Amino acid sequence: MSMTDALDRYFDAWNAHDGAAVVAALTDGGTYEDPTTGGPLSGDALAANVDGLAVGFPDLHFDVVSCDRTSETSAAAQWQMTGTNTGATPMGPATGGSVDLPGADFIAYDPGADRLTKVVGYFDTALMLRQLGLQVHLSPADIEPFLKFGLGILVDTGRNTVPGAFTVTSIEIEPEHQAALNDATEKIVTDLLEYPPYLGTCFATIGKRNWTFSAWESVEAAEAAVSRSAHAQAQQLMRDGGLGEHARGITSIWRPVRLNHEVRPAQGCATELSELEGQWL
Repeated sequence: MSMTDALDRYFDAWNAHDGAAVVAALTDGGTYEDPTTGGPLSGDALAANVDGLAVGFPDLHFDVVSCDRTSETSAAAQWQMTGTNTGATPMGPATGGSVDLPGADFIAYDPGADRLTKVVGYFDTALMLRQLGLQVHLSPADIEPFLKFGLGILVDTGRNTVPGAFTVTSIEIEPEHQAALNDATEKIVTDLLEYPPYLGTCFATIGKRNWTFSAWESVEAAEAAVSRSAHAQAQQLMRDGGLGEHARGITSIWRPVRLNHEVRPAQGCATELSELEGQWL
């Protein structure tokens, strides 16, 4: 037993895409963190993070470039991460982009347990996002307790029908389950794009809360969409705990009381909604 063996077990577990094995390579309560984790992770949260990354990057692999002791109980490792993003991640749907990302881990080792106690990883997140083809948006820091910032997404169907109904959904989940929610949402949207009464969606994610605001031709069309296979599978995922045991959500259908005409400056009059170029939402 040695630090070298413990390090081999740790990196082998990552390359096997085995979250439980990564956790087993650490001591009880041992932690891992990097710029994307929001702090140290351990136990089930760490296993879910590893497994989620493997879903997003099925060919994920770490080549250890160098690994040297810095003391009897610590080491530093330089690695190269490669993989193609073909699955959903907490950042959103798959981009199809590939990463070839250098990074480094600083590692603490417990000789008595012959396992790692702490791993802190560093890499260039901006480079990773560029390689994935993602946009990087700067936003202000949250102003507690009343103002928080997040991300928004628009699904543009190109359908300009005046909506007869709106649906609003709110789902609150822990960050480690965001990838599963993104994957289920992508499947729903892909399915709905083939459903003419669906007119488009705005998504917003702020902290643990995820909202969808969708437009439909009618209340009946919105109600019928719930029985479509992708939506039904997402509901079952929620009921079965696939979004975490602490997940909670609410769905609703709204009928518009009044949709005013579109107003544009310098035109002198309002435009009928039926004359819009593009979707309403």
